[in-house]
Amino acid sequence: MTRGFTADDLLALQLAEDPQISPDGAQVAFVRTEVDRERYEYHRSIWLAPVAGGEPRRLTNGPGDTAPRWSPDGRTLAFLRGPAAPAQPKTREERDTGKTSAQLWLLPLEGGEPRQLTHLRHGASAAVWSPDGATIAFAAQTGDTDDAEVDDATLDGKTLPRVRTIDQLWHKLDGAGYIYELRSHLFSLPAMGGEPRQLTDGDWNDGDVCWSPDGRSLAFTSDRSDERWTWPAASVWTLDLVSGALRRLTEETLGAGGPTWSPNGMQIAFIASPRRHGVGHTDLYVAAVDQSEPGQRLLSGDFIADCADSCIDDQRSSHGSPHMAWSADSRDILLLASARGATHVYAAPADGSGEPRPLTSGAIHVYSFSVDRDTRTLALAISTPTIPGDIFTQSLGTVATGAAPANGQPRRLTEVNAALLAEVEVAEPEEFTFTGADGWELQGWVMRPPEADREQPLPAILEVHGGPAAMYGSSFFLEFQLLAAQGYAVVYVNPRGSTGYGRVFSGAVINDWGGKDFADIMAGLDAAIARGGIDPHRLGIAGGSYGGFMTNWAVGHTDRFKAGVTMRCVANMATMFGVSDIGWSLAIDELNATPWDDLDRLMRFSPISYVKDIHTPLLILHSDNDLRCPLEQSQQVYAALKFRGEQTRMVIFEGQSHDLSRTGHPRSRVRRLNEIVGWFEQYIPTK
Repeated sequence: MTRGFTADDLLALQLAEDPQISPDGAQVAFVRTEVDRERYEYHRSIWLAPVAGGEPRRLTNGPGDTAPRWSPDGRTLAFLRGPAAPAQPKTREERDTGKTSAQLWLLPLEGGEPRQLTHLRHGASAAVWSPDGATIAFAAQTGDTDDAEVDDATLDGKTLPRVRTIDQLWHKLDGAGYIYELRSHLFSLPAMGGEPRQLTDGDWNDGDVCWSPDGRSLAFTSDRSDERWTWPAASVWTLDLVSGALRRLTEETLGAGGPTWSPNGMQIAFIASPRRHGVGHTDLYVAAVDQSEPGQRLLSGDFIADCADSCIDDQRSSHGSPHMAWSADSRDILLLASARGATHVYAAPADGSGEPRPLTSGAIHVYSFSVDRDTRTLALAISTPTIPGDIFTQSLGTVATGAAPANGQPRRLTEVNAALLAEVEVAEPEEFTFTGADGWELQGWVMRPPEADREQPLPAILEVHGGPAAMYGSSFFLEFQLLAAQGYAVVYVNPRGSTGYGRVFSGAVINDWGGKDFADIMAGLDAAIARGGIDPHRLGIAGGSYGGFMTNWAVGHTDRFKAGVTMRCVANMATMFGVSDIGWSLAIDELNATPWDDLDRLMRFSPISYVKDIHTPLLILHSDNDLRCPLEQSQQVYAALKFRGEQTRMVIFEGQSHDLSRTGHPRSRVRRLNEIVGWFEQYIPTK
C-alpha cells in the first residue's frame, strides 16, 4: 500500500552528486548526501560504483566529504573534508589550522587511511591534479578580517560587537555573507605533501583553475578590471609556472567561467555572458592560447540552448555552474546545455564548423557529468520528475566524427532513493504547449495527483520560477509532488525571460517585468484549464525570488486566485537598488533606471505600488539572511497588507539564505513545505 508524499520525506531523500569517472573509465566516484534526522544535519560521504555493474561501496564516512578528484593514474582520490555544518573554532590552533573549514585530503584506493594535505586557516577548494600527478593546484581564501579583536575575543569566551569598514560597492554575496575582507588566490602543493605555495596575489579573486597538458601553465579566472567591485565579471588568464608570466586571454567585456584546456594545448574553452546588459543567455567560447592580444571566438552562435545547467528544482543549487570537458583528440568540447525543459550533454565542434549536437536524450535533467580519458564513457548525474537524482553511465561513439552514441540509453548505477520511492506514489507531469503574448509558442506542464479522476475538476496551484533567467523542466520537485499528494494540480510554465529558448526569448523580459511575461504565465494557466480537469474557481499561485515578484504582481493585478504564497520576493525595485547584493545591476541592466533619476519608472515595476489592489490571502515566506532579495522586501508587503486589514501572515526563517528551499537547514525546509501546504489547504481546501 503506497502513500502520498509528506514534507517529512525531505529528511529521507538522498542525493547522488558530482560523478567523477576514473581515467580508465572503470569506476565512478560520487558524493552521496543524506540527512541526519536526529541532528538535522546534512551528511556527505564519497562512494565508488563500478561501471560494469555491482553494488556501490562507501569510501569515506563523512560527515562533510565532497569533491572527489582522480589522480591521473587512477590510484588516488583527492577530496574535501569539512564539518557537517558550519562551526566556529574553539582555540587559536583550530582557527589557524582551519579545523572547522574544508581541507584537502588524499585517499589511496589500493588501501590505507585518508591523509590530510592542507591545514589552511580559511580552507581550500577542490583539487586539480597536474597531468603527471605530482602536484595539486587549488584556490583558497587569503587575508584577515577587518576586526581581528572580535575573532580573538571569541576564542577567549568573550563576545564583542563587530565593526565593519566597507569601501566598495559589491561587498556581500548571498550564501557567503560579507566578501570585502578576504581574497581567493591560487595555490599549489606536492601531491605527496608539503607546504602550499601561493601562486597569485592582489586585490581581486582568482579561481576556476585548470592545468595545461604539458603541466607548465595554469588557466584560471580573475576579474582585475577597474569595474570589479561594481560590475563583477571574470576574464580567463594563464599563469606560466616557470617564468611567472601572466596573460589575460579574453576581453573584459565578458564574464567567463569554467576554463578547460584542450589536450593539444592550443585552446581554452569557457562559457560566458556579457559583463553589462546581458540577456540571461550563456554562450560557449574558445580562446587561443598563443595570441598577442586578448580575444575569443564564439562557438554557440544561434544555438538555442543555454550553455549551462539552468534547469531548476528544489534539491540542488548548482544550476548555472559550468560543466565542460574536451574529447581526447581536441576536436570537440563536451558541455551541459539546457533547452526546452531538458539539460543534456552536448558535443560542440571546437572549430565552429557546426552546431553542438546532443550526446544524451530524453526528458531528463543532467546536472553534472564527467568523461574518461579516452572519451569513451560518460558518467552522468541525472534527475527526472520521478527520480530525485542518481548516477548513470553512457557509452559514446566516436564523438569527434559525430557518430551517434553507442548504447544510446544511460545505464543506471545507483538507486539511492529506492526504499522511499517504493513507499510513495509519484506524480508524473503532462507536457503541453500554448500560445503566449506575441503569438509565441510556449512550453508548460501540469502535474496531477497520481490516478486523479479527469472528470473531477481539481483545484490548481500555479507555480512561477525564479530568475527569470532559469527554466522549469524534467527534474524532481518535491514541492510539486507534495502539492499533488494533497490533491492539487500543479501548473508550471516557462514564460519569456526563461532560458533554454534562445537569447531573444530570455532577453524579452528586460524593461518589461510584469508585462508580457505576466501575460505568458496567465496564458499558460488558461491553457492548462482548457485541457480539462482543473477547477477555474479554485486557483492558487506561488513562487520565489522573481517568482515571488510575479506572485506579488499577479495578486495585485487580478482577483482570480483564492490564495497566494510569495517567497524570498521582490517587492520594491527602488529599495532593491541599495539592499540587494545585485540591486544596482537589477535596476540598471534589467529596468534601465536608477532611483534618483527615474524613481517613477522603478515604482511602476514594483509590486508594492499595487498593494492597495491585493485582496488575495497572501502567505509571505522569507529568510532573514537573504542577501539577494533581503527581508525588507517582504516586510514592506506584510506591513502594507496588515495595515490595510488584508489576510496575510509572514514566516521568517532565521539564519537562512536565498537558497532556503534547496540547501537550507533541513528543519527549516520541512517547515517551509508545511507552511505552503497549510496555507493552500486553509483557503483552497481539497476533498
